[in-house]
Formats: sequence, structure tokens, C-alpha cells
Amino acid sequence: MKPLNIPTPRHLVSFDLRKLRPPLEAGVIVIGSGLAALRAAIEAAGSTRVLVITKREVIESNSRYAQGGIAAALDERDALESHIADTLATGWGISDERLVRTVIAEGADAVREIIAWGAQFDRHDGALQFALEGGHSRARVLHRGDETGLELERTLIRKARSNRNIAFVENAFAIDLLTRGGTCHGVLFHDGKQARAALAGATILATGGVGQIYRETTNPVIATGDGLAMAYRAGAELMDLEFMQFHPTTLYLAGASRALVSEAVRGASGILRDRRGRAFMKDYHPMGTWRPGTWCRARC
Repeated sequence: MKPLNIPTPRHLVSFDLRKLRPPLEAGVIVIGSGLAALRAAIEAAGSTRVLVITKREVIESNSRYAQGGIAAALDERDALESHIADTLATGWGISDERLVRTVIAEGADAVREIIAWGAQFDRHDGALQFALEGGHSRARVLHRGDETGLELERTLIRKARSNRNIAFVENAFAIDLLTRGGTCHGVLFHDGKQARAALAGATILATGGVGQIYRETTNPVIATGDGLAMAYRAGAELMDLEFMQFHPTTLYLAGASRALVSEAVRGASGILRDRRGRAFMKDYHPMGTWRPGTWCRARC
């Protein structure tokens, strides 16, 4: 049987730009308000006006719920090459080494930058505290208690709101990218009352993940994959969709939303056990757990 040749709808809704309110205009549009979105907006605002469009309030994103820390080879006893080697080993031959080197080197600089902008990480006697977590051969993960993401998000929001070149449209649902001749010219969105258009020379999608398409997820309710869907309908090529991030340790309470149990628990000697009390992780990876110590019971 031949497959049906049914074209994918290009737009979710019918619209006529001439009948909408006058469009918002900017040099760059950023869709989303997590860490990636805000940092992109801050960078672009150095040379043009930026419009940040976000589904809920600016602070509501996957980023704010990140309990765990951020890895960076900042300790004087650490080295970028060590961090790179750990990452490549964890990638099991799939990682692009050139990209890994770029991300880790620039990532360390980005962490130094956000500290300079006011981000507060845990310290001991004035020195940064580094924690050991999965995939790392040494302690290099910075934390702000169990609210690292919230601390980083607040820091970038302060930085972005202090920039006159950045404007925000909150509680706005992005519907479709506006394209012509293979070029994106902006986005159609709904502000809660009506459809609006925003036009720009460049549009950056930083809309977060797709956790809510799964029954079990620790992602917030806004993580519904809108950016991927918009890009696909606009003709963009999507890649690496098999790499969906999920959090492996979750507090399960029947009838309640899933609560994330921080990776810091495992980094601080937590051992995953099944319902019979058996430590099972070494069946899947030799690192299994870091060392004997306290443990948490997994629902398996």
C-alpha cells in the first residue's frame, strides 16, 4: 500500500496580517525566556532592539526549576582537558569533539561572566564550592543550594531588564513562524486576547523542551515542544530528537506532580536501589555509584 500523500499544514491557524493590529517590530525576536533565551537577548541587545516573547511570566521556564548545579573547570586544580575527557567518555563516541571543546571552553567563560553579573554560588571561607556529580572524575559542579537554576535565571532577568534595548511580551503563546522565500521574518503569537504579529530581521527559538508529551516528567507544564513544532512546519530540519533529556530520580507520589530529586543526592553518595533494596546501576554502567554511603530508594 502506498503512503497517503497528505501535506503537513503549514500554519496552525488562518490569518491575514493586513487585518491584525500593527505588528511589533525589533531587530531580533527571541522566543522563550530561559537561560539560553535571556543570554541570547542580552548579546543581541548590544547592537539592536530585542523583543523577548514568552508563554508565561519571564521567570517561568525549565531553567528556573533546575535544582542541580552547573559544571565548569574553574578550580585551580582542575583543567579544561579533564572536563573534555570526562564529557567525551560519557558521550560513548557519539559526541562531536570539536563542539565539546567549544562548549566546555566557552562554558567556563560564561560561568565567570554570570558570576561577575551577580550570580551567587555556594562558597566556603569565600572560595567557590565544587561538588562531584555523575560523569565527572573530579568535583567541578557549582551550586546555589538546590535552586541553582533559579539563581541563574534571576541574575539574567536583572541583567536583561536593565537593558533599554530589550522589551518583553509575557503571557504570549507563539503560534507560527512567519516566512517568505525560505527566510523567517518574525512570528505570529496570541497575547491572550487576539493574534498579533512581531517582525524582525532574525528570530531565535529558545523555547525549551518537550517533557509534557510524556506521561512521566519533572518538566513544568510549559515544556510542550512548541518551538520544535513551529520550526518543523516552517521547513527547518530537526536533528538529534532521540536525545530527550529526562531526570532519572523522581519523587513519586500518587496523584501529585512529579518532583525532581536533585542529582546532587547521587553526587553526595546516593545509591539508587530497586524496590528489593538491590543497587542496580552497575548493571548498566561501571561507575554505578561513586562510593558507599547514604542511599535513596528508587521506585523501579
